[in-house]
Amino acid sequence: MIAIFFRNFFRDLVRQPLRTALTLSGVVWGTFSVVLLLAFGDSVSKAQIKRFHGMGQGIVLVFPARTTLPWQGFLRGKAVRITPEEVESIPGKVPGIELISPEFVGSRLIRFGRREYRNTVRGVNPQFELMRNTIAARGRFLDPEDMAGRKRVCFIGNVLASDLFGTDEPVGRTILVDSVPFTVIGVMMTKLQSSNYNGQRDERCAFIPWTTYASLYGSKYVSNFIFRPIDASRSKAAMEDIKGLLAKLLGFSPADPDALGVWDTLEFEKQFTTFFLAFTIFLGVIGTFTLLVGGVGVASIMRVVVDERTREIGVKLAVGARRRTILWQFFSESLAIMLLGGLAGFGLAAAVLQALRALPQSGSGDLGFTGFVGLPVLNPLVVVSTIFILLVIGVAAGLIPARTAASTDPIEALRK
Repeated sequence: MIAIFFRNFFRDLVRQPLRTALTLSGVVWGTFSVVLLLAFGDSVSKAQIKRFHGMGQGIVLVFPARTTLPWQGFLRGKAVRITPEEVESIPGKVPGIELISPEFVGSRLIRFGRREYRNTVRGVNPQFELMRNTIAARGRFLDPEDMAGRKRVCFIGNVLASDLFGTDEPVGRTILVDSVPFTVIGVMMTKLQSSNYNGQRDERCAFIPWTTYASLYGSKYVSNFIFRPIDASRSKAAMEDIKGLLAKLLGFSPADPDALGVWDTLEFEKQFTTFFLAFTIFLGVIGTFTLLVGGVGVASIMRVVVDERTREIGVKLAVGARRRTILWQFFSESLAIMLLGGLAGFGLAAAVLQALRALPQSGSGDLGFTGFVGLPVLNPLVVVSTIFILLVIGVAAGLIPARTAASTDPIEALRK
């Protein structure tokens, strides 16, 4: 039975080589499109999430603003001002805070030798490193001794280090920040980062103790502060507790929606993930329509095959063959064509993805092409999704001509 099936199958394929080639090419191209589009959609999603995490994961950014509600004799429009000491006292008064750091932000002139750049300088504490992923590739980040001694030390981004020192070793060298000498104690590890706030991305920043920043520039109130809750799912509740505490300390209504600007990165990440999931599905739908064209081609060629073999079908039915046997015969032939084209499409897509892996990466902070779109691979999700789409279209494309063959009237078929 199996031998007969394959004999008829290859006979039909060879009988009309041009027609067969065109039909198979549609399935191959459709499968190739589905695999590549799903793989690229998945890789772009993962790459952008990774770039977003470069700024920090599970953190909440708080920006003092102005009140829009009157409160206990204060008119609306009062500036909300928070000192770094008040920020660092929050974990002792609000439970559930894992890490917190005040932040001063300013644009400063940074110079080494004849090289001079106006870049962002951030005054922070040691906990900033873990929240914002400013991990040291060389040297170290700020420590409590730097804070207590108001030391003139700085940790610099990798791009700023390259701009100032080229290929020389930066750690231990002295740079000038607004003509004030600072010792470089560390250089940040290269990281992907797609978003930021208040100034340049971390790769071009210099980080100094906030105690030093406040002493040098006379800054009393923070530009913003950052915290990370112990339980990420309770970030909203933690923020409400912090807002209630600051409302009592600073004199504004806890119900004022504009007194503090809040950016909860976890909530933003959920929206980000939903968007890219929809984007991947959209790409999959486009690829599915391409594969659907191939499925229509398979259904068409099998319909022609049914017409060509009408007499054969009539003879089989006349000698007692069951209609479900006829249906299965033509259905399996259609499905075999879809799977053969699908296998070729998978192979072609895998070759293209493998070739992309061999492409040289270029660029610095963004790591070139792959830094933006990621590295598309045939992961299990892409494979399973493509096989599912291929089988659904293959079943539909095979069932239509197979039902036509099975419903043939043997008497009419023998007359032809």
